[in-house]
Amino acid sequence: MNARRTCANMLTPEVLGSALPVGRFVLGLRRLLNEEPTLQHQMLRGEIARWSRARSGHVYLTLRDDDASMDAVMWSSRAPTTDFEEGAEVVIIGSVDLYPARGQLQLQVTSIHAVDNIGELEAERRKLVAALKAEGVLDRPRKALPAIPRHVAIVIGAGSAAEADVLRLTEDRWPGLRRTVIGVLVQGDKAAEEIARGLRVAAGLADPARALAHGVSPVDVIIVGRGGGSTEDLWAFNLERVARSIVSMPVPVVSAVGHESDVLVSDLVADVRASTPSDAAERVVPVRLDLEQHHDDLVLRLEAAAARRLGEVRQHHRLLRHRLAGAPVAGLARARGEVSDLRSRLDATVDARLNVAARRLSEHGHALQRAAARHVGSERAKLAGLEAALRTTDPRNVLERGYGMLQQPGGGVVGSVKDLAVGDGLLVHLVDGTVKTAVEDVHRT
Repeated sequence: MNARRTCANMLTPEVLGSALPVGRFVLGLRRLLNEEPTLQHQMLRGEIARWSRARSGHVYLTLRDDDASMDAVMWSSRAPTTDFEEGAEVVIIGSVDLYPARGQLQLQVTSIHAVDNIGELEAERRKLVAALKAEGVLDRPRKALPAIPRHVAIVIGAGSAAEADVLRLTEDRWPGLRRTVIGVLVQGDKAAEEIARGLRVAAGLADPARALAHGVSPVDVIIVGRGGGSTEDLWAFNLERVARSIVSMPVPVVSAVGHESDVLVSDLVADVRASTPSDAAERVVPVRLDLEQHHDDLVLRLEAAAARRLGEVRQHHRLLRHRLAGAPVAGLARARGEVSDLRSRLDATVDARLNVAARRLSEHGHALQRAAARHVGSERAKLAGLEAALRTTDPRNVLERGYGMLQQPGGGVVGSVKDLAVGDGLLVHLVDGTVKTAVEDVHRT
């Protein structure tokens, strides 16, 4: 009960709106199965467990082996004319499909052969595919189709319904488009040779010089193919000669062989694979009317965009003209305002710098006064010291203690008896006067 209530609470309108319908889910799953290459056109071997043919001609069968079984269907266009017995061992070529009504997986069989009748042809096809893959042919870059072809070469069964379909569709889609039909045999012993010949002719028309000689545009795309048929009818397109010819073409090649379920070697090596000749015509030739309508739409959009842009340019021009008319008065007023602002800023700057200079000058004056005072004090101290030293060395201080100083009349101070001789005149300086005398005798110690 709680789980049911929780689930009910979760089913909001938003959640219900995002829920995917079963039909859409099944169809999406079917599309994924049909687009998966490994599930398409597989060769399977098994035993027939059930075989029944409906009034419509469709055949319903079950294929099994010791490990599994799977239901299959062969549409009337593919079904063999004779029935197989239950228990018969067969090899089929088929693709996985999903029957939407019952959500049931089944095989869509395109060909069926008794084991005794299978072998050489398929072995040759597989050998050719392996060789082409080893050479890198299957992995080479493919040429892109022209957006608008000028000349289409169509290599196809002469006078066939496929030829008529291609010509009708291309004319309907692009009336007057240059097309060259190269009719060839598309089945039988000489089919491969004929198809290769047709491709060579198309390649020749792709040469600009040869095309000019014929007075036509060069071929820029080739369609090669045929309508549906049995596996044996289509086998020419599995042969190496045809595959090599397709690879050697100078312009893009579209392979359009059989029905949608057929995949042949020509499909593997071509630049583009079309499911049918009609599909090839639709891929190669665009609808001229659609392009013309698209062109007209682009012209209208371009004209509208140009008109919008022109209107924007005119509006911008009017705005510039209005601004230009008022530019002298506005410019002069703006210039005056800027000059006034610059004058105010200059005055403020000068005053600020003068204040800074005056403050620095005052600081320097005070510093000079302090330095001068310190220097005068220092010099005074030095002078006082010198004065004290001079007083200490003043001879009068010695004379005051009762000593005298001898001086020759010429001014020289007598410091030793060696400087005197008997009879020399002397001046004797005392503290309170000077006495003149002469040397009467000299005694040397």
